[in-house]
Amino acid sequence: MKKIRDFCRSKPSAAAGAAVVLLLILVAVFADALAPVKMEAGTLPSNILYKLEGPYWTLSETKQALQASSGTIYWLGTDNLGRDVLSYLIYGARTSVILCLGVSVLTTLIAVVIGTLSAVIGGWFDLIVQRFVDAFTCIPGMLLSMILMAMIGNGMWQLVLVMSIPGGIGQSRLIRSAVLAVKDAGYCRSSDVLGGGRGWKMLHHVVPNIMPIIIVTAAGGLGGTVMMEASMNFLGYGVKVGTPSWGYMITNQGRANMYSAPQLCLYPGICIAVMVLAANLFGDGLRDYLDPKLQGGVGSYDTKKIRKIAAKHRKAFEDSQASA
Repeated sequence: MKKIRDFCRSKPSAAAGAAVVLLLILVAVFADALAPVKMEAGTLPSNILYKLEGPYWTLSETKQALQASSGTIYWLGTDNLGRDVLSYLIYGARTSVILCLGVSVLTTLIAVVIGTLSAVIGGWFDLIVQRFVDAFTCIPGMLLSMILMAMIGNGMWQLVLVMSIPGGIGQSRLIRSAVLAVKDAGYCRSSDVLGGGRGWKMLHHVVPNIMPIIIVTAAGGLGGTVMMEASMNFLGYGVKVGTPSWGYMITNQGRANMYSAPQLCLYPGICIAVMVLAANLFGDGLRDYLDPKLQGGVGSYDTKKIRKIAAKHRKAFEDSQASA
């Protein structure tokens, strides 16, 4: 708890970003309880009589009374099929959160496995793996994702897999660089002298010491995941039809009704922007907090603390000299 409190005090913007991300996770978990209109058989019920209506407070008194008499108030309006926009956004948060967490975990796992094995084993294995990574990163990530989605079809878990593979292979270079800096440290060489194998050294010495980089890499990729999901839905390679998704709402409802109902693009766009901003704030603050070279975000050590420690040692040395 002390570390969390220190993190919130030293990085208030990052703490705010973490709070927004946590709030979105809670919305995704309790979507069934929060949504005014519940999903039925995997889809939101539609009412064609109320299609493309604006927010409740912008309607005439007659339409407000009509909604109230029907038992359902559409606070943010309805889409082109008469579905509640607020409920759609709440259930869409579940899709975005699952994608973000799933892609972040799988991407980080792929990057850690490839980067760590490549750096620890070294030699010809490292040479072959890095040439493979070079060839793979030459292909644009979006193009590769589209090709894979065309092969395996649309769907939530297909999208998680397709988005994780290019990201994990690309991030493996960062993990490899961190492992190369750690594996030659004294404690790792001592492990070799004592008879520790590569697996022991990797699990007990290398991975724990690069954990801050792993955490920062995973947190920093959340924003890009949301943008990638929206882009894939825009191109028609996203989640299945009928699955609530912010990106799907923009591309398949908002784009067709851009002039008559611009809120269908505006609301999910705001949700995506807020989540991307919160994830980036959290990732940047976590990087600054965990990396001693980036304390305060100025690219240097905390000079104020160093001066205080140096003054303390100088005073102790002067006292010892005076007593002698």
